[in-house]
Amino acid sequence: MFPGLSLPVSTGIFGLVQLLTYLMTISIAWYALGSVKWDLFLRDHRGGPAMMLRLIFAIVLGFLVGQFFLQYLSASLLLKYLR
Repeated sequence: MFPGLSLPVSTGIFGLVQLLTYLMTISIAWYALGSVKWDLFLRDHRGGPAMMLRLIFAIVLGFLVGQFFLQYLSASLLLKYLR
């Protein structure tokens, strides 16, 4: 994955990059979902179930965005083998 590093170290670094990417994109999605007017969709938009729904949406959206970035990173690392 990363040139010049052994396979276990390279795999570990890529795992760390994945975790940090997911945490970052989930937190960005949580922040972005804060601007949604939840009172239009939910009766009690400040309650626990509404926050749980927002958390689930943030995880799903953050995961999808993170997957896009990680796939893009993987594809760009494979381009070096194109000759």
